[in-house]
Amino acid sequence: MSRSMTGFGQADEAGYHIEIKGVNHRYRDIRVRLPKDLSSLEIPARDLVNEAIARGKVEVNVSRNVSSDIQDRPSINWDLAQVYFTDLNSMAQKFGGEVTFRDVIVLPGVMAEDVQNTEEQWPLLKAAIAKALQSFLASKRDEGIRLKSDMCSRLEFLSGLREKMESSVKGMFDFYRERLTSRLNELLEGKAEMIDPSRIEQEVALIADRSDITEELVRLKSHISSFKEVIDDPDPSIGRRLDFILQEINRELNTIGSKSQITGLSHTVIEAKAEVEKIREQVQNIE
Repeated sequence: MSRSMTGFGQADEAGYHIEIKGVNHRYRDIRVRLPKDLSSLEIPARDLVNEAIARGKVEVNVSRNVSSDIQDRPSINWDLAQVYFTDLNSMAQKFGGEVTFRDVIVLPGVMAEDVQNTEEQWPLLKAAIAKALQSFLASKRDEGIRLKSDMCSRLEFLSGLREKMESSVKGMFDFYRERLTSRLNELLEGKAEMIDPSRIEQEVALIADRSDITEELVRLKSHISSFKEVIDDPDPSIGRRLDFILQEINRELNTIGSKSQITGLSHTVIEAKAEVEKIREQVQNIE
């Protein structure tokens, strides 16, 4: 099932609040923000997300939950603070000035961090991230379903345009004969019948051969079928494959457009290329 690169998931688990956000990116770029005392767990946390994500820019923000009745507060090393305060007062008496708590609080060691045992915390943090990932991936799948629906609708329209091009080919030989005969009548002042009809047929055949788009239409049909098969693939990481197929579809349309000498066919090609660009915009969102 196709999965969007855009999504959001969150979870509150084991005392942690996890938020995961994903946006479009050409490659995989995962960034994890943890409380300072858990910074050593950044790599295993990133690896955990790496296993679930194939492409996209993903930000993981981890914070601690604070209960309503017991508020976490920083530890203060009062003994060290008193030593600093005494020394600063001595300096103030000698050099002038006043000492406040703000001067003491910024000195090293006064505000003691609540250091966590990372080995004990990792199983708890891992469970919290895993729960947030479930929410995140569900969001990506929901968006992927919407993208798939839109792309399938546009693909059906593109198939209809291909059939319209195929219909144009059927009358191409007669079109070239009439246009050549008309042009000769203009040049010969209405005496085109003086020219050997077989010679005209040869010229028409040459023009038709140079303008023949049968092979391109066959390949175009094949590429559209391949796109449909890939978009139904259970593998969620199909964005790169879909993008490659669109490149091939666009290449065939460019060739058809360069060969076309019929105004109606040229207009159909332009319409088809515009539809391909709309599909490409959606593919850019697929993981």
